[in-house]
Amino acid sequence: MRLSGFATGMDINQMVQDLMRAERMPMDRMKQDQQQIEWKMEQFREINLKLDTFRTNIFDTILRRSNMTAKKASSTNDQLVSATAAATASGASFRLSEVRQLASAASNASADPISDGSKIDPAKPLKDQNFAEGSFWQTGIVNRQVITVDQKHTNIDLNQELGNPDSVVVKVNGVSYKVVEEFGEGNIRATQVMIDKENGQLVFGKELAAKAKVEVTAFTEDENGPDQFAAASITTFNANGEAVTETFMITGNQTLSQVIADMNKSAAGINVFYDDFSDKIAVSRTSTGQFRPEGEERELVFQGAFFTEALQLGAAPERGGTNAEFTVNGLTTHRHSNTFTMNGVTMTLQGTFLEGENSVTIGASTDTDKIMDTIKGFVEEYNELVDLVNEKLGQEFYRDYRPLTDDQKDAMTDREIERWEERAMSGLLRNDRTLRSGFNTFRMDMYTPVNTGADASFNQLAQIGISTTSNYRDGGKLEINEDKLQKAIDTDAEAVFQLFAGDGPTQADKGVARRVRESANGLIDQVSRRAGGLRGRNLNHQFALGRELNSLDDKISNFERRMQQVEQRYWAQFTAMEKAVAKANSQAESLFASLYGGM
Repeated sequence: MRLSGFATGMDINQMVQDLMRAERMPMDRMKQDQQQIEWKMEQFREINLKLDTFRTNIFDTILRRSNMTAKKASSTNDQLVSATAAATASGASFRLSEVRQLASAASNASADPISDGSKIDPAKPLKDQNFAEGSFWQTGIVNRQVITVDQKHTNIDLNQELGNPDSVVVKVNGVSYKVVEEFGEGNIRATQVMIDKENGQLVFGKELAAKAKVEVTAFTEDENGPDQFAAASITTFNANGEAVTETFMITGNQTLSQVIADMNKSAAGINVFYDDFSDKIAVSRTSTGQFRPEGEERELVFQGAFFTEALQLGAAPERGGTNAEFTVNGLTTHRHSNTFTMNGVTMTLQGTFLEGENSVTIGASTDTDKIMDTIKGFVEEYNELVDLVNEKLGQEFYRDYRPLTDDQKDAMTDREIERWEERAMSGLLRNDRTLRSGFNTFRMDMYTPVNTGADASFNQLAQIGISTTSNYRDGGKLEINEDKLQKAIDTDAEAVFQLFAGDGPTQADKGVARRVRESANGLIDQVSRRAGGLRGRNLNHQFALGRELNSLDDKISNFERRMQQVEQRYWAQFTAMEKAVAKANSQAESLFASLYGGM
């Protein structure tokens, strides 16, 4: 039990608090040390994050050939032929003297309106619609099963019986597989699936990937069956002229909109829509060009009464499906697409013209502006990093400005706290050996010549207009003579690229940016070993400053336990004193009463 000065008249609570404040002074110093370490970690991590960004940007910009040897294309008539150039574009020019024909996509549409009387409602079930032509529904039973493969397999167990191959539709991730009784030869087998009736399985010609979605639809004719269905297919041709057939199982419960959606997302490569005004279905290939092999009359082959009769796509004349035909540098040639690439130059035919009417010349040249911007971006980011680190290395350290305790903050205004902590955080990285050594390495990386070969145009940054500033206070920042750099790029862009990005077995063979990136990797690793935050070092025991924090935490915990014991001792002493004084007072009162009580 604690007594609070009734007998002595002293403020025991205040006395204990004052005594404990003095006892806790070492605790305040430890917490100040702890705060200082945390600030130091934050400043190291700020630098490390900028280093990490700088390292990544080097890889994404100045080490990319597409940026440093960029080309730009020019066209004498963009309205007829436009062009772009890749970094690999040669210096050749192309003269297109004639574009006889543009590539077009094959298309088809219903020969006549598909509705009988009132127009079809695309949102209502097909079985409730009146089509103008054909009796296409079959009656029977339709079973659908969707299986997600949990791991790689070629065999899938089914919980339904399957009939002959013509009555089964199998799709894997939306792509139709041909259902067969026996596998074919070669690559054909990869897109086939065989029915194993004895074991109730589907056997695929090629192993299915894990998580593959297999959709199996089987139908059985039965005049008393509850379902109406129709099988139909679309055949297109790939770039090799090989047939690609997509099979659809259409049921009476589906809507026209659902059927169209299935067609659009199939592997047939088609766009389909229903035009309410004309009451017709329009179908077109997503790819331009003629793909059908010799002997085939159509790019889009429709089979099944639903497509050929209900949608009236069987007899309708096909349009389009043509290749681009043009003459370039005297050579007449063809392409499936109006956009094609020659020697790194991508051209897009925009219109047709005949020999003698027009000619278009396409050329490619070095994109000096893009290369300049890439190099300037590298230099600017490097200079920002130098500024940040030089600031930290040169900041004055104020020994008298320790982190504030809670009691000190309570006695100060927000502005006073802010100004105090600015000085308390200053100079924590002053003359840090790790950072100074790392940036000295960067400077050596920049200044040391690059072994780019005896015939190379440049082997030092100064030769292309990049040097350190004349002001020594800048701490090694770079500056660019833009006229000299532009001339170097125009003279030999490849040599400029190799000066930055060259690679080889020795440090001398490596380009400036590659050296700096490797040095940044090393510095990031050193800083993260001290302050954590990168390279998987997120727990205190994984880096030096974190271990110091852990040690301080342990000391603070031990000190707290000691302080509790000290406080209990003080209270015990003061309580004993209170009891003694109270007892003395009681005895005095008794004595006084016995001596003077009778008066």
